[in-house]
Amino acid sequence: MKKRPTIVDVAKGAGVTHSTVSRVINNNPAISQETKTKVLQVISEMRYQPNLIARSLVRKKTRSFAIIAPDLHPHVLPILKGITDTCRRNNYALMLFSTDYWADEGLSCSDIVRNWLVDGVIIYNVAYHKDIPDNVKELQKEGVPLVFIDKYLGTKKVNNISLDNDDAMQQAVGHLVNLGHKKIGMMNGGLMSVDGIGRSEGYKNALKKFGLEYEENFTGNADFFFHEAYEEMKRILCFPSKPDAMICANDEMAAGVIKAAQDKGLRIPQDIAVMGFDDWEGAKFLKPSLTTLRFPLEDIGGKAIDMMLNLIEDPKRPIEEVALRARLIVRESTEK
Repeated sequence: MKKRPTIVDVAKGAGVTHSTVSRVINNNPAISQETKTKVLQVISEMRYQPNLIARSLVRKKTRSFAIIAPDLHPHVLPILKGITDTCRRNNYALMLFSTDYWADEGLSCSDIVRNWLVDGVIIYNVAYHKDIPDNVKELQKEGVPLVFIDKYLGTKKVNNISLDNDDAMQQAVGHLVNLGHKKIGMMNGGLMSVDGIGRSEGYKNALKKFGLEYEENFTGNADFFFHEAYEEMKRILCFPSKPDAMICANDEMAAGVIKAAQDKGLRIPQDIAVMGFDDWEGAKFLKPSLTTLRFPLEDIGGKAIDMMLNLIEDPKRPIEEVALRARLIVRESTEK
């Protein structure tokens, strides 16, 4: 990746000091027209972009945040509502950018910060990565307040609000164990996504906690979609040994699993219990109604803004990581 030119590079190219470049950018009348023309020409040739956010942070004048999300899935909407409501209560404006901040092409985090005046950046992360991308590291070095939502960055410590998928899976498996189930399967979501990996790992951890064996033939990967879950469940039901309960990484896949089981003549929950995740709007209207786990998604957005406001007030405060618990919603799909 080509290094982005700095104000020092512009100053060297124009044969002036970096303070002179700064005065030109700020349209200082004390600068001669000749010097101004020369500096502006170098700025154009180097495609230099002044870091407006750095100045705005010092002056504390913007009262606005940016949220960057690579995918505006419906799952994001309640989080956005929590963010916008909390911004409104605190008299902050919000700018939303849908872009892949891991990509080498397109609009990066640093581009957004340099071209729009914001006091901080909230990054909604949906993809699994072990490290922070370079353009985000640039912002960290410049002291721009950053808050991650749903990060999965290995051991990297960042200010973060996430879902406690491990605890949620323990609730799910525990609920099924209490109902007498011992052959519990899992319909996984995308295994390159934060929630997909978190729920898959949480499922395996919960099985160990309750003394149950992990059976490869009881699991499928359906990338969070109905049709893929339907096809995967038909495959699972072809094996001689079949699960007596299925946990699905979201409610859409749970609907696909229920459909596949019913098409095979199985009764829900008498022959096989089914659980979902997220408590989407249609979950209670399925036949049978779906047992699921509900995360406080609006709270995630509100807490992200609260964390951001704390960072602006005290930039040296310790790293804060918050994991929110899910609530078990019991319905007909598990109750015999």
